Amino acid sequence: MASPAPAPAPAPAPGARPAARDAPGGALFWLSSAVGGGILLFGVLGLLRHHAQTVPSNWLKFVLGAVVAHDALWAPAVGLASLLAVRVVPARVRPALQGTLLVSAAVVLVSIPVLTGRGRNPNNPSILPGHYGTALLEVLAAVWAAGAVAALLALRRPPAAGDAPPPLPPARPGW
Repeated sequence: MASPAPAPAPAPAPGARPAARDAPGGALFWLSSAVGGGILLFGVLGLLRHHAQTVPSNWLKFVLGAVVAHDALWAPAVGLASLLAVRVVPARVRPALQGTLLVSAAVVLVSIPVLTGRGRNPNNPSILPGHYGTALLEVLAAVWAAGAVAALLALRRPPAAGDAPPPLPPARPGW
C-alpha cells in the first residue's frame, strides 16, 4: 500500500514573518552552546582564581583591544575584499581565493608573536632562534601556490550559470 503524500505546510498568517531556515535551534545547537559556555566559564573562573599570575586587567585590555581591532579594521577590510572579489573574480574561482585568503590570514595571525619577538630573551639565544619572517614568507608562498593550482583547476571546468558578476544595484538619489 502506497503511503499518502505529505500534507502541504500551512500558510503563514497575513503579515507574519516566515520562519528563518537558518535560525538556531535543535539539539546539536543547544548541546554545542552548553559545551562552549562551559568551556568559557571554566576559562574565566581560572583567570579570576589565579588573578595574581593571570592579571585579569591585562586580559580585559587585550579582549577589548581585539574587539575594537576586529570592528574597526578586520571586518571592514573583509567586507571590501569580498565586494571586490564578487565584482572581479569569476564565481568558480572564488572558493579557491577565499580559502587561500583565510589560510593566509590564520598563518599571519599565529605568526605575530614570533615575528614581534615576544618571549625573546637576550640572555638565552636559544629562545626563538629561527628566521621567522623568512619562514612566514615560505609558508605563504606554499599556500598561494596551492591556491593558484586550485584556481587553475576551477578555471578548467566549464563555466556554470552564475559565473557573471551580479548587476550593480540602482543608484539611490543623494548618493
